[in-house]
Amino acid sequence: MVSLLAIAILLILLTGILVVVVRLATRRRRRAQQVTPPVPPQSRVPFPPPARLAPGPRLGPPPQPGLPAHPVSPAYLPAPARPVSPGPFTPPEPFTPPEAFAPTPAPRSAPPVAQLGIDFGTSNTAAVLRTPDGRRLPLLFDGSPLLPSAVFAGDDGRLVVGRDALHLARTAPERFEPAPKRCVDDGHLLLGDREYPVADVIGAVLTRVVEEARRILDGATPSVAITHPAAWGRTRRDMLTAGAARAGVTDVALLPEPVAAARFLTELHGAAVPDNGAIIVYDFGAGTFDATVLVRGRGSFEVAATEGRTDSGGRDIDAALMAHIGATYAGRDAATWQRLQHPATAADRRARWTLLDDVRTAKEMLSRAASTIVHLPLFEEELLLTRAQLEQLAGPVIERTVAATRAAQVAAGPVARRPAAVFLVGGSSRMPLAGTSLHRVFDVAPTTLERPETVVAEGAALPVPA
Repeated sequence: MVSLLAIAILLILLTGILVVVVRLATRRRRRAQQVTPPVPPQSRVPFPPPARLAPGPRLGPPPQPGLPAHPVSPAYLPAPARPVSPGPFTPPEPFTPPEAFAPTPAPRSAPPVAQLGIDFGTSNTAAVLRTPDGRRLPLLFDGSPLLPSAVFAGDDGRLVVGRDALHLARTAPERFEPAPKRCVDDGHLLLGDREYPVADVIGAVLTRVVEEARRILDGATPSVAITHPAAWGRTRRDMLTAGAARAGVTDVALLPEPVAAARFLTELHGAAVPDNGAIIVYDFGAGTFDATVLVRGRGSFEVAATEGRTDSGGRDIDAALMAHIGATYAGRDAATWQRLQHPATAADRRARWTLLDDVRTAKEMLSRAASTIVHLPLFEEELLLTRAQLEQLAGPVIERTVAATRAAQVAAGPVARRPAAVFLVGGSSRMPLAGTSLHRVFDVAPTTLERPETVVAEGAALPVPA
């Protein structure tokens, strides 16, 4: 019994000793985690002992009995007050609220205005609208970028333009004018049994263009620039301005056609022309031809010489094709061909219009294909035309245009002896024969564009320089 009691007491003692040892070990471990690791001997810097401060005056209340007094260094004492010299009293600046320091807003500039460039052509009119955000939009008329410049006088005296005029002309050709631009010197134009001022006829075409631009701009009127041949004098330009006034445009800028073409080709197309360099603009349109030499000086172009021909347009090539067809079919049936040449009835007039339209389409197609077919109404036959035949028939017309271009170069003087570029504009310039003939004469590869019909209008749509 005694032995069991001794064993129990021994176990209790051992348990207590074990608990004490475990607690001591735990405390040492915690202290080891909290103590900063020792600094290596080479990084230890001896700290100098604090300097003994000299006794000085005491701050604060007097020491209490039984407590030692702590001296304070003079460096921590307040500096003695300096005497202030008498002088005029300066009042403090008034308080300025923070809003007064806000930057003054810059005056707002006038919002950009849309620019409408109009190329009023002999047979077709093209227009390009430059919106305030810089986009260039060719205006479409019945789905085409070309508006026929034709005018038809209706029974009520109203002037109809474009393709509607072409359609109505089949029934009353005496009321129809296909090229009002050629009548700029006439003053008045007889359409049917009524005379119309030429300014009204031109204004009818321009009205259609301006109305289309206003439709796109939600009724706003753009700034308008209209192009004209470089050789036009003041009287003809005034007639163009009067036509614009009929369209509701009183402030219009006039720009020579070759200058507008040169601006487009250099500013938008990226053509490089050095200062004092000469370029040639070969404008081969449907109704007329113009060759102009321009010289660049200080960023702008000036007309050095110009030559024009009214007998060398795309319509003249159409006439050559018609003569070729007549030489073939007139001998076979002269009476039927006479009906096509000089129609007397509404049916014959429709047949002639159909033939003319088919010939014009075939000419344009032969610029892309080697051959095509022309349908002959009344004969009800199909005629095969090839590009070789077209170039043979168009050769004399092309030669006249090249001769006029050469004459303009000679008239311009030594500055145009070696032109920097030859630019082809106008729908008829698409003919491969035109570019080939120019390259052979001037030894400069002509610059052609995808849409030569709208080049002049594109240049007129650029901001007009001050």
